[in-house]
Amino acid sequence: MLLTGATSGIGLELSRQLLADSGRRLIVGARRPAAATALRALAGAERLKILPLDLASLASTRAFADAVVTELAGTKLDALGANAGMQLPGRLRLTADGYEETFQANLLSHGVLIDRLMDHLAPRAPVVITASGSHDPGEPGARLIGFRGGLFVGAERVAKGDLDRTASRRQQGFDWYATSKLCTILLTYALARRGAPDGPRFLAFDPGLVVGTRLTRERSALEHLGWTTLLPLLVRVIPGASSAPRSAAAYAALLTGRSFAQDTGIHVGFMLDAKPSSADSYRLDWQDELMALVDRIAHGGMN
Repeated sequence: MLLTGATSGIGLELSRQLLADSGRRLIVGARRPAAATALRALAGAERLKILPLDLASLASTRAFADAVVTELAGTKLDALGANAGMQLPGRLRLTADGYEETFQANLLSHGVLIDRLMDHLAPRAPVVITASGSHDPGEPGARLIGFRGGLFVGAERVAKGDLDRTASRRQQGFDWYATSKLCTILLTYALARRGAPDGPRFLAFDPGLVVGTRLTRERSALEHLGWTTLLPLLVRVIPGASSAPRSAAAYAALLTGRSFAQDTGIHVGFMLDAKPSSADSYRLDWQDELMALVDRIAHGGMN
């Protein structure tokens, strides 16, 4: 089983729950494997392999995929969890590859990783991509915090972070994150539509508003303090809010096939309910446009 975003938050709790099964082996990616002490404490090296992965770099993503193939030694992955994510404040940051960093880390590099590992996934293996209610303009909990839904203004513009230049810098930060999560659902549906009957299954998972994680680590000290300290006290009254253990348990059920074992191309919530995503996410033309961009970059197209 393969997992990104496993060093903190939902991912760390998910790793803990998965590795509670003594027969399970987990491969994870981390920007600094040597610093992943909490993760490394969960299991020995024979069951937990931590490989370097920086999703803000396509070269690192490709090298990670190659290292995973080497680690598999001819065996197949029984599941893939594309969980890593980041949220940046309202200052445009382009990666060395030339893409807006939130989009590349949350969506593009995961698309490239899935493409490179497609032939190394077991038949009907679940590929679960972490989505977010922030993609939906009608999600009350997300609107309460400042999100207004994803803004798909064309795949090329989204990739460059050119969404709404009239918005405040703070709002642009929210928009980049929400749009990256809209794109994760568009990609999930596109992959499911073109998947083979005996190929992997593709699921988008909304973990809910999981306060207390390191998602806001790039935001101001005050915002990060509120997210990690204050909001967890209000989790029971915030619409759509969850906790890391609860959302991780639902994620584990999808990866292990305990829930939705035959489904593909669906959006699942942390209560393990198949829930509608936003109206925009069902647009086939947007799905195809985004898929074409990911395909081009995955197969060596120019930036």
